[in-house]
Amino acid sequence: MGDIIAGFCATHTPRIADEANAPEFTRELIAGMHELGDLVDTLRPDAIVMISTHWFTTFVHYVACHPRHKGYVTALECPDMINSLPYDFPGDPELGRLMVKKGDERGVPVFVADQPNFVFDYGSVVPVRYLTPRNDVPFVIVSLTAVCPLEEYYTWGEAVAAAIRELRRRVLVVTSGSFSHTLVRGPERWPLEEHQKLDRELVGLLCEGRLDEARAMLPWFVETTRAEGWGKHIAFLLSLLGASGHALKGKLHAYGPSSGSGNPVVSLLPVG
Repeated sequence: MGDIIAGFCATHTPRIADEANAPEFTRELIAGMHELGDLVDTLRPDAIVMISTHWFTTFVHYVACHPRHKGYVTALECPDMINSLPYDFPGDPELGRLMVKKGDERGVPVFVADQPNFVFDYGSVVPVRYLTPRNDVPFVIVSLTAVCPLEEYYTWGEAVAAAIRELRRRVLVVTSGSFSHTLVRGPERWPLEEHQKLDRELVGLLCEGRLDEARAMLPWFVETTRAEGWGKHIAFLLSLLGASGHALKGKLHAYGPSSGSGNPVVSLLPVG
């Protein structure tokens, strides 16, 4: 029987892509991401399903189904920081294609992405570098879709969970993105105090396993904090964790700024 063995909230702020030259204000985030990487080593998942708020698609959902993800990413928004960053890590096309099939059966507009010249965004590549530095765990990465209601992500998450169960994979689910996202100039600047408070309140609900309350809070949280990706990456995580059937307990490993956004690094593990 397949299982969703954990959920992570990861950061992809571009200034941590080059760890050796990362600024001081990112050091807590970097330490937290390394702690998540240590957990991956402990958990040894069969695959990681990750949603990136920077793989931004307009009308439909896509699932990367390459047997291996290999290439170079230059960040369109900041090519001075991320330029020709190499990546090479395994995929799980069997799981990815079944996810698409299960989504289609539930009326979710979702398609396979397996084009040979496909290039990932840095929101996908940066977390991989920390979570699996040896590139030894397959990833199935899904896009974040603009023109769909938040509720569609709960249906989509249920479809992904059904695919995981059918293939008997032990899967870790990861969101790559910030929570509050009211951006300002100045990379070291924190979110507004009231937005930091809301970030921590939502993280607290997750860490206490109060998923229904987190789900109820999410639409208001999104509107108030301008959450990255309209909070759809968080909805996806909530749906999959809810479908796991596990009682959960979480840990906030780090929380830091990036140009006014709030970036929690969180692990959510089954109790017992």
